[in-house]
This record gives sequence, structure tokens and C-alpha cells, in this order.
Amino acid sequence: MKKIIIIISALIIALFGLFWIYSNGASKNTSVENKILSSAVSIPEKVLSNRFGFLGGQEEENPFVEDVGGAWVRPHPGPFLWDSMQKDKNGKTDFSKTDKIVGCQQSQNYGTLATIWPFAEWDQKMRDGSDFCAVSNKDEFLNQNDKKGRGDYLPLHRCNPTNWEDYKKWVYSIVERYDGDGIDDMPNLKIPIKYWEVMNEPDLSYGNNAPDKDRLTFYKEGPKEYAKLLIQTSEAIRSADQNAKILIAGAAGADKRFLDFYREALSVNGTKDAFDIGNVHCISNDQGTSDFNVGAYKKMLAEFKISKPIWVTEAESFNGKTAEENYELTKKSTMGAISAGAEKIFYTRYNFNDFRTDMSQKNVESEESIRASEKQYQSITSQF
Repeated sequence: MKKIIIIISALIIALFGLFWIYSNGASKNTSVENKILSSAVSIPEKVLSNRFGFLGGQEEENPFVEDVGGAWVRPHPGPFLWDSMQKDKNGKTDFSKTDKIVGCQQSQNYGTLATIWPFAEWDQKMRDGSDFCAVSNKDEFLNQNDKKGRGDYLPLHRCNPTNWEDYKKWVYSIVERYDGDGIDDMPNLKIPIKYWEVMNEPDLSYGNNAPDKDRLTFYKEGPKEYAKLLIQTSEAIRSADQNAKILIAGAAGADKRFLDFYREALSVNGTKDAFDIGNVHCISNDQGTSDFNVGAYKKMLAEFKISKPIWVTEAESFNGKTAEENYELTKKSTMGAISAGAEKIFYTRYNFNDFRTDMSQKNVESEESIRASEKQYQSITSQF
């Protein structure tokens, strides 16, 4: 009997011990989960629901965007360039500049659309036949040709990454830092980056034989290569943030040459599932439709049974001879684009009195014309 009592007592003590260990462990796990959840952040609803933004969004404040009724910025070309963030194969990702820019934009309660540039000179030069990937020395986004003082650049070689594993590690690191999940995030992150654009206008120079074609080349390869880039980049983004939204690169316009590039890219298996949002540009080239090219782009997507949201990430309709005409044309195209299904619009120019044809040059602006343009943009955005 005494032995039975001893055995029962030992079992009771063991059960209490196991219960204590389990309770203590569960408590610790709960506190970790609470810590992650409490430090997680999201884009404010008033930003998400806002339809309008502008190119820009560097390290300096830009009250113009808010003053005219916008809430989004799209740094262009922006700081999310592999070459500038990782100096060699074994180097760590340098977040110093991107942290400053994200911090500056969130202090103004702006959402950021980030463009991922997959070029790093040290990686490109490991490729056989890398000379093909070099752009002209006249290209306006080379460091030495920065006449606007934008501070951002693109490197000389602009093909797909040579080492996909290295590239995807870098993409993972930047998405993880700004996704707002509370794990390995930027210190004091308040407004995360949840929208990522996979490069910009790869179609612009494809099949282009114009005399000025050397002035601007974003990508040296073709539609099938871009499809691979989109798929690989999307895999890396989603491995870091399943809730991220991916934009396909913006089509340079609705010309057949531009849209045929995307038709071929979308024909590659896996491309349609690699992005969440369609993307088209209008650099004053929507004459006849007045919709920032949304209608034609939407029809092109429909050919592939794609019915995804569409953003216009570069929008302008500056075909007028006066500032007033530029305003009226922009207003008409904004209404046309939204009627055609555009969910967000990012304007490229801040001043309707801007008649530059070479956008690599700085615009000389008067305070009077800026204030007038501010009121005119307000009259456009206030309708939505």
C-alpha cells in the first residue's frame, strides 16, 4: 500500500511539473506572438483609399502631394537598386538611404510604391557577353548624365541577374525590412511598403529604331527574359511577404510595339500569376482616347483573360500650348482613366506650365505657376 501511495504521489508531482513547463512555455510563446503583433504596422486606410500620387519621394519633404489631395509617392528611379544597396557578392545590404527615404515619406503619411531594379555591375559583369547589356554612354540615368540632380542612378549594364540566388536574397532582404510584420523591420517603421513594381518600361527601347533611342534604355533584353525576371522577383517578394502586392512593369504607352512586348511576356507560362496589378504609363501619348492609355491596356490584358486592377504609375497629358490647356487635358484624361478602370494614378509633372520635351533637364518654375497648378490639381482630385 505504501508503495502505491509513493507511486501515485510521484505521478501527481510529475504531472504538475509537466503542466508548469507547458504553461511557462505557452506563456513565453504568447508573449512573443503578442510582441510581433503589437509591433506590426499597416498602411492607413485613408492612404489605401486615396487614388492619387506623384513621381518623387526622396529624402526631402514634399507637401505638394498632400496639398493637392494625394497620398502616394513613387520614387523614380528610386533607391531600390541592387547596385547601390549591395556593393559586391558577399556584401551586406545597405539600408541607409532607403531607410531615410521611407522615414521621410511616412513622416508625411504617404504610401510608397517602390520600384525594384535588378542590376548590379558586379553581377552583370560575371555574365558571358556582358557587353551586350551595356546601355549608351548618353543614357540619362547614368550617374555622369544626371542633369536634374535627382541623386539616383542606374548602372551601365541592364540585363537580367546572372546569379538568381544572389538576386533573390537581396530582394527578400528589402521586402522583409519594409513589410511591417514586426520581424527584422526598419526601426520605427510606421507605414510599410506593400506595393512593389518589378522594374520600369522594359518595352521602351525594344525594337526601337528612333534617332534618340540611346537617350533612355531601361532594359536590354526582351519579353521572354522580362517574364523570367518578373516570375523570379515575385517568388522572392512573396517568400518574404505573402500579403505584398506586385505590379508588373509599366507599359510605356498603348502603341502596338509596347503592348506586343507584354503580349509576348504574358504568353510565357507563369507570368500571369506573377503579378497582382496591371500597370500602364502615359507620357502625353493618349491623344484620341484621353484615358492615360488605360482602355487599350485593359483590352490587351483581356486577350489573356486577365481582369486585375490597373494603376497608371506615370500620367501626364501635356499636349497643350498653354498651362490652362495642359490642365484641361490632364483633367479629361484623369476622368477617362478612372472611368476605364484605373484604381490609382501617379502624375509625373507638378506644374502645368512645364513645356519640356527633354525630361532629363530641370524645369525652371515660378512660385506663381506652382500655386496655380496646385489649385488645378486640387480641382481634379477633389472629384474623386
